[in-house]
Amino acid sequence: MMFKPTIHLCLVHNTATANVTPALDPDFKPQEVILLHSPDKEYSASCLEAVLKPSGVKVSRWPIQDARDVERIRDSILELMIERETQDIALNASGGTRPMSIAAYEIFKEFNKPIFYVHPETDYVSWINQRHLPSFNVADKIKLPAFLQAHGAEVGSLGERSGVPKNLRSLTQELIKHVEALAKPLAALNWLAQQAEKDLTTPFLTERQRHWPELNALIQRFASEDLLTVQDNALHFQDESARFFVNGGWLEEYTYSLVYGLRGDMPKIQDVGRSIEIIRDTTGKSVKNELDVAFLHNNHLYLIECKTKRFSKQKLADIGSQDFDTPGADALYKLDTLKWMLGGVRTKVMLVSYHPLSSWDRQRAHDLKIEICTAQQLVRLENTLKRWIDD
Repeated sequence: MMFKPTIHLCLVHNTATANVTPALDPDFKPQEVILLHSPDKEYSASCLEAVLKPSGVKVSRWPIQDARDVERIRDSILELMIERETQDIALNASGGTRPMSIAAYEIFKEFNKPIFYVHPETDYVSWINQRHLPSFNVADKIKLPAFLQAHGAEVGSLGERSGVPKNLRSLTQELIKHVEALAKPLAALNWLAQQAEKDLTTPFLTERQRHWPELNALIQRFASEDLLTVQDNALHFQDESARFFVNGGWLEEYTYSLVYGLRGDMPKIQDVGRSIEIIRDTTGKSVKNELDVAFLHNNHLYLIECKTKRFSKQKLADIGSQDFDTPGADALYKLDTLKWMLGGVRTKVMLVSYHPLSSWDRQRAHDLKIEICTAQQLVRLENTLKRWIDD
């Protein structure tokens, strides 16, 4: 039977995952979690509490004044241990600043209380001062809303848990297979669909757009699936879901479908979502972001941004067949920001783009450790996902 301490002392700083996942493991779940935190991490502690309490874990706070003053931290933890000496308490040494970790380790060792650590890469719990206790893999039980909330991001809304509709899979495969030929007209159609966001009707097609054979063929292909109609020299979308699909949502749904389908071969994929609106409020002002595709694998977060747009807004107003070089810098920087907001080094991010990236942007992605799958590589997206997850 697994050793199961009644109380976990968790050190709150920038590591939310390793504090939450052991406390949510059914075989290791404590009755109480004590959060040791400094004043500047009050919000982080509140986020952890919001995740732990609904699962039936009692949450207590043990505030300290300075996360870098090792002497005062040691005195504070000593006071806690004197108060809790007779109780079954263990230290989760995975989080906190270095002074917090050192002070807590010294006091727990002095009181001969167990200390454990969650390895960030393997998600294994190892006992530091109780070597006779076996290591174990933390259960993959946490779901996306709880994981995101633990990292300070409230889920405002979740997209439908469905991939590409069965009747549109053939169209999606055509778009993937003929990416080189369809790249320019699809970018134009994306822009038109974007302009129809308010009333599901596009602006009037320009003369150049009306006489662009590839664009017109693509419009008719989408029309054949009852996604849109051409009336009075403008495009009319059946409903918002149809407009979203034409506006590039098809690539998001396709990517979601692939990840969802990998669960059979990769049982450690514990939750998958798309079109997730998250809200962060750390300074009294709410900031919204959208995650195109997100999933958890072995308690690690994976984020995928899906892009079918290529041209700047100004150049698309009267689009022709010119080749514009629009860098993907914004998408890459957005992914990098989300990565550090939602788990840091434990979080992996990918950009899936219908269009190729410039050499400059490819180098930027490499520097930021962002996986990319673009243009003709999309036919191998499933294999890319498998390799990326296993890496």
